Amino acid sequence: MSLETMLAGLTPGEKLAAMNILWRDLSANPVEFASPNWHGDVLADRVSNPSKKPRLPIDSAIEDVKDRLNARRTQG
Repeated sequence: MSLETMLAGLTPGEKLAAMNILWRDLSANPVEFASPNWHGDVLADRVSNPSKKPRLPIDSAIEDVKDRLNARRTQG
């Protein structure tokens, strides 16, 4: 059975759990999983030019990201 076939049979919650497991595993060895060079440029720009928007509490920020992603999905 292929990985794609196994993933297709999972519920959205199970897929998210699998993604979290994969991310933990990949990020456990950051030397083996290096970020692309452009990430450093983006981070440096954000430090040099901080957002003027007020910061959200983490729960609100997570909900904001979910809302934005859901909006993108429904636009397509």
